[in-house]
Amino acid sequence: METTNDYKEKLDVIYAMIENSKTQIRENAFFYLLWGWLVLGASLSHFIMMKFDIFYSFLAWPVIMTIGMVISVIAGIRMGKRAGYRTHIDTAVIYLWYGFFFAILVILAFSIGGKIPWEMSNALIIVMYGLGTFVSGGILKFRPLIIGGISCWIIALGAFFVPGEYMLLLVAISIITAYLIPGYLLRKAR
Repeated sequence: METTNDYKEKLDVIYAMIENSKTQIRENAFFYLLWGWLVLGASLSHFIMMKFDIFYSFLAWPVIMTIGMVISVIAGIRMGKRAGYRTHIDTAVIYLWYGFFFAILVILAFSIGGKIPWEMSNALIIVMYGLGTFVSGGILKFRPLIIGGISCWIIALGAFFVPGEYMLLLVAISIITAYLIPGYLLRKAR
């Protein structure tokens, strides 16, 4: 027969798991803020350099994104070690963003290969930002990410009415609504 102490110990374990889960969700904000600022910086840098006719202005992307990948891998490893275990929610979010990464690579490969115009690839990438944040918001039950995802889809539809040279500004707007605003709210919320 279980004693009051046994029930208290079980409740303490459950409480600790809930608190750890909240901490891990809050730590997800780091990745939204990191990638939000990096993509915002890359898109605005590319746009500004393009406006000043700087040759190879597109190189802002691989340089900045490589920095982001290195930081993400290091931070992900450290956070994983600190957490000590991975929940089903953690696994779902990780697989979602791995899938996102490889889908982006496919879009970029088609763009580099000339099969998709760059303007269209930017619109598709905005759609992918929307998918990633919408699904993450659903998994984490965090409405600002869901709204950010929907805003990306609306922005991507607007791409049909914007001259190609301004697509980078749509990327910037989408990243603010889908990553930066929800990232700061996520960091504060839980």
